[in-house]
Amino acid sequence: MSNVRWKSPFPYTLAFNLFKQHIEEINRSYWAFVPTANTIKALAKKNLVNDDADPKSFFLIPDEEDRRIAPTYGEWKNDFSEYINYSRLNIIMMLSSCFETYLRTVVSLAFESKPGVIIDCKDAVDGAELLKKDITYGDVMDKSYRFTDAIDEVCRGEWNKRFSSFQKYFGVLPTELLALSKDLDELRLTRNNIGHYLGRKKNEYEAPIDFEPVETIKVAHNRILRYFKIIYLAAKLVDDYLQKNIIGSYDIIKRYFIAISRGEIIKDKINSDAYQLKKMVGHHDLKILGKSYYNELVTFCETNYVESETDCIFTRNRCVQEINRRLRDNGISLLLDGRNVPFDSISFKILLKRDNLYTDSKFSKRAIDNRHQIQYLHSSALIEYVTKKLELNAKTIMNDLK
Repeated sequence: MSNVRWKSPFPYTLAFNLFKQHIEEINRSYWAFVPTANTIKALAKKNLVNDDADPKSFFLIPDEEDRRIAPTYGEWKNDFSEYINYSRLNIIMMLSSCFETYLRTVVSLAFESKPGVIIDCKDAVDGAELLKKDITYGDVMDKSYRFTDAIDEVCRGEWNKRFSSFQKYFGVLPTELLALSKDLDELRLTRNNIGHYLGRKKNEYEAPIDFEPVETIKVAHNRILRYFKIIYLAAKLVDDYLQKNIIGSYDIIKRYFIAISRGEIIKDKINSDAYQLKKMVGHHDLKILGKSYYNELVTFCETNYVESETDCIFTRNRCVQEINRRLRDNGISLLLDGRNVPFDSISFKILLKRDNLYTDSKFSKRAIDNRHQIQYLHSSALIEYVTKKLELNAKTIMNDLK
């Protein structure tokens, strides 16, 4: 069972899987632009024979917008070159954002997986065991989340400093990754100049008080291609190292519990949790695996998942689904105005409020969700309480809860 936790059968983490899709999206967008720009320039040169030519004689533009286009072909060429450069600057922003989003995600998974790295005791605690007991353990938006400062230390500032912090927590990095420090810092500084100084250099444009704007940073096509390669290589090297040494299958385990809490996986006599997880993962561009891995993973997740029937770990949706499943299994139908109806979330909230179950710590616990909204988590004891009450009053209770 330990192998399924620490040895992931997938070639990369879920964080990298998402990163790969984002960078492919940016790449396709860029390569939709490149040949289009080249074609426009070639056709314009062919049809507008000299720099004094009127671009409105060639380009399609509504009459009311005529004044917005340059009066001569020569001026239009300069404007279009500037536009191409701005487009490349924006691509750099997107690439940097894509990489930084991936980095924060995978580093957060690493800290959650082996929280002992914070105190230089890497294998002291298995974070998956903490996640089993409290789904908010892995919620980066929860106010009790404990790794924010350490994540910032690894994911902010100059890359020499980042790599130093990375190795302090996670061990010695591959030399191939460390060798990218200079290139990654160049990208970071370029991104900052674009984001904070309108595509100018900080030392030229931090607080401008000139009569004319200075020239924007010029970015060649080959520089964009180099950044694509650097970012992809850096992310792949980080992912290979952290998945093998720190994360294991923690990302899949976390996604399983999130799926349960969202009601994406429901208790089903025909389709097991393992089958539903396998189907979910298989839809997202990951390696296809047999049912053995998923069976072992779900068994690992369910072992000591709930230590006590009063552990509050289930969302409202999960409770409602489980209550309806139990009612079906017990052959109980709820009636509303003489019609069979399922138990729903609104009725669940009304019942809990009416019976003061939100304030009883055996049944409910107040929490903050990913959108900073107040929500409540509930225990298996509450599920049992509500199911019994519905069974005893199946013919009348839904009318009472209207």
